[in-house]
Amino acid sequence: MSNTTAYRWSYVDVEAERLRQLRAQLAQETTRSRDLRGQAKALRRVHRTARIDVSVVTVPSRADAAELAEALESARRINERAESELSRAAAGVWSVPPGRSDPPAAPRAAVRDTVRVEEPAREDRSARVRAAALVEAEALLNRDGPACEPADLPVFAHRLEALRRAESPEAARTLLADLGVLVHRSVSRERAAARTAALRAGLLDRLEDAEPEDRQRLAAAVAEAPDPSILQREVERAVGRADASRHRSVVAVRLMEVLRERDYAVGDGFADLLAGEGSVVVPFGAAAEASAEAAVPDGYGLRITLAADRPGLSATMVRAPEAGADDGIDDGTEDGRTSGPGEDRTAGPGEEETDSRVQRWFCDGQLPEIENAIREQGVDLDRTSVLPPGVVPTAVAPDAPWPETGRAHDDRPQPRRRRKNSSPARPAAYGQERQRER
Repeated sequence: MSNTTAYRWSYVDVEAERLRQLRAQLAQETTRSRDLRGQAKALRRVHRTARIDVSVVTVPSRADAAELAEALESARRINERAESELSRAAAGVWSVPPGRSDPPAAPRAAVRDTVRVEEPAREDRSARVRAAALVEAEALLNRDGPACEPADLPVFAHRLEALRRAESPEAARTLLADLGVLVHRSVSRERAAARTAALRAGLLDRLEDAEPEDRQRLAAAVAEAPDPSILQREVERAVGRADASRHRSVVAVRLMEVLRERDYAVGDGFADLLAGEGSVVVPFGAAAEASAEAAVPDGYGLRITLAADRPGLSATMVRAPEAGADDGIDDGTEDGRTSGPGEDRTAGPGEEETDSRVQRWFCDGQLPEIENAIREQGVDLDRTSVLPPGVVPTAVAPDAPWPETGRAHDDRPQPRRRRKNSSPARPAAYGQERQRER
């Protein structure tokens, strides 16, 4: 094909994208609410703290942007309040009540005098180390306890009690170090679980925009996968296919508007045909007649192709089977017939020159303006391949009636047009005579 330019198009439905972002953010906050609710229940079960209510905000499946924004703001307020209450409850749990520490063990009566002198000092040192370790442990649990796995809270409570009863500085330091490791591991597991849950919720929400078949198949896989991130790319591809399918009609309408503004022979049914059939031929029409270029012949136009399964678009310059770039010069075929698709015909020097001129007229002047106008309509075009003018002759359009006027795109058969300067029309009976001769 000559003068073919291929594109990857993209169209952003601003309102739909805003709804999508709001839904994704609300899904994350909902996951966070459920996580905080689990922590509050575990804290109450283990330490009998005050009840902390964490509501989970829900919205109808077809909620608009205003409803989603309001729900998102409400969910954020609920979560922030719950986190604050959990922090205060945890601080009360891990703090050492006054007088809770056990008194130092009394020295045994049957000890030597030197032991009697050293024992109080040793006990005092142990008490200082134990108290310092206890302060550090409480600070650790106050800071990271709410972020730990709820199931680990009883373990931390037992370790903290053991630290309060530590009999030596070495035991206190060991218990504090063990507690630090346990808390760090618990926080890491909880954060990983929270990320996985948030990702899972986000992917399930994203699949609401996929086609039903893809949605059903991938939703089950995402729900069951231990690590849903391995399905993230496949989910995006599924949504991309659905978006391309939904937006094809929008792109077709934008193309119709742009070409019509430039006086191409575009009919009212162009957008429906392009979105449905995927390929439509558009004559240059009045755009060629108004051209400052000398003698842009009749019978030239564009074949617009819109891919069905991806955001692909191509524009190829074509000509009608009976159109010769020699502007009416007989091409020498038998019985005055012109060569059609699939028939070999060698272009003459004049025809090649005219064909090349029309290609340059379209590619250098028309195409850039059409691209800019389409982009102004909100459809971004990224060129993926270009065949420049003059490389090969203009291709003959597919074997179908050449569109006559703007009404050509109503999907009805069109009469075959005659070219300027062509031989005079034969009488109506000519076709019947030729039929009898055969």
